[in-house]
Amino acid sequence: MSSAPGKSHTLLLLSPRQQFVNYPAQVHLARMFGKRKLMIPLALPTVAALTPDHYDIRICDEEIESVPRNLCPDVVGITTLAATSQRAFELGDWYRARGSKVVFGGPFASNMVQESLKHCDSVVVGEGEEKWEECLRDFESGNLKPVYSSGTYTPYRRQKPPRWDLVRMDRIFQVGIQVSRGCPYHCDFCLVPKQSGNRVRAREIRNVEEEIRAAPVKYLFFVDDNLTIQKQYAQELMEAIKPLGISWGCMCSIDVARDEELLQAMAQAGCFNILIGFESLNPESLDAAGKHHNLRGAIYEDAIRRIHAHGIHINASFVVGFDHDTPEEFDRICDFTLKQSLPYVNLHLLHAPPGSDMYERYREEDRLLHCNPQLGVGHFPMLRHPTMSPLELFARYMESVTWLYSFETILQKAKGLFTDGTFIRPGSGISLLMRFRLLFVILKEFLFSRDRHRRELLFLILTLIRKHRLAADRGIAFLLVMLGNHRHISDHRNRHAQYLELIQKSCRA
Repeated sequence: MSSAPGKSHTLLLLSPRQQFVNYPAQVHLARMFGKRKLMIPLALPTVAALTPDHYDIRICDEEIESVPRNLCPDVVGITTLAATSQRAFELGDWYRARGSKVVFGGPFASNMVQESLKHCDSVVVGEGEEKWEECLRDFESGNLKPVYSSGTYTPYRRQKPPRWDLVRMDRIFQVGIQVSRGCPYHCDFCLVPKQSGNRVRAREIRNVEEEIRAAPVKYLFFVDDNLTIQKQYAQELMEAIKPLGISWGCMCSIDVARDEELLQAMAQAGCFNILIGFESLNPESLDAAGKHHNLRGAIYEDAIRRIHAHGIHINASFVVGFDHDTPEEFDRICDFTLKQSLPYVNLHLLHAPPGSDMYERYREEDRLLHCNPQLGVGHFPMLRHPTMSPLELFARYMESVTWLYSFETILQKAKGLFTDGTFIRPGSGISLLMRFRLLFVILKEFLFSRDRHRRELLFLILTLIRKHRLAADRGIAFLLVMLGNHRHISDHRNRHAQYLELIQKSCRA
């Protein structure tokens, strides 16, 4: 990799591919749009923006393009997750053998420093703003240190715009944006307080607005762990981005439902989807996990109704595998999502990421299954449960997600969700060519399907659109997301024998 004119060093920023991908990644949905992936990790263009101008930078997400094997950059920066760690090690070894200096960052390397250093020259621990430029200066002087960790958190008031100009935007659908860091809660299985602290630090709203105006697409996802945790800030942010004409999703606690004014402002500013971590319907499991702030019982029903009333979908996230859980927990979640008309459901098996309090406790109790870390994507058992075997957990999980994304179930939920006419607000437009592409997919997969539930679902959506009780793009998006998740879970079932072998190997180790 030779430097471009005026550049003295070359830098390759890499995101390794995942060997196993779970359905909430919505890979099949991205392919329907002619893309490779919905979005790439925000870390890559963010780190690129922090890099001095005399570096010639290339960004590569291995899930949307091949790793450039014919290049030998001066520095290779690799972002790591537990699910990509083994692939990161392979890439680190490969580039080091060819003379590149390799630097790891991200949650996995930050919490598994010594293991990571076997495959890289240096690890940047935690937030990169304080140490990335220092790391590069030391590289240039020949004094690269093994570990760079500030021990503090950046003020995070302003941020340079991510370098989206270095990303293959033709291969992704949306971009990520972050406006705050830190979380005051102490959920047992979560890394966020460890990585970003317990104090919420929020960017200047004008700085956020400038970044959104410069974004290359109108579809965004706020990657903040809880976008509305500071209600006054969130309200001011909504007023600032309302004129920008964007469509976006985010993550929030369910207590956002208590603030009608904020919900209305979010809807008017373009929010179409909120991922909410219900995590469990078992109060004992919530308490054991430290998620004491979640609402409980019948209050959920009112909260869901309030959010839906503003035309905002809920992407309901659940986890099964806490010590107090029984096999009936799967049935409880399925029944709850049907009763509440929640078709967007992310169901996961409990995983304790390295660095979390839960990981340390399970390690001390010798309850970590000896799995390849790349299995930690939510549909494989990774921990020893006191009453359920790994095979039982996996069997009940597959049974549940198959039911959740069967078209018979989806049809029932669509009737409860859409018939009251609250989802009539359109999102950002898509091109005429893309509309024809998606129309072809819908006709092929729904109209000409032998599954009567698919045909009934299509006719229901088209009828609601014709009667102006459902925005056309919302109805089309719903069909495509449900189809994508259904396809992904069908792929899981087709690999059932392979998955069982992996689980059994983990149990024997």
